[in-house]
Amino acid sequence: MARNLLIEEFHVSILVPEDLPAAEGDAIHRTLDNAGFRAALRRAAEQAVRRFPSLDKVRVRLSR
Repeated sequence: MARNLLIEEFHVSILVPEDLPAAEGDAIHRTLDNAGFRAALRRAAEQAVRRFPSLDKVRVRLSR
């Protein structure tokens, strides 16, 4: 079975205002921890990759 080689890695940064109320920060953390959000983010990355034929053999993995 063929193995995969990591050739590139991208990072997404989520920034919020320093003075954000705690309740809003908690809501943001809950959303970022939500499996549905992570699945949507992974799908978006996969869709972006699939737009480029030269990337048809790559795998997309979302990690945290």
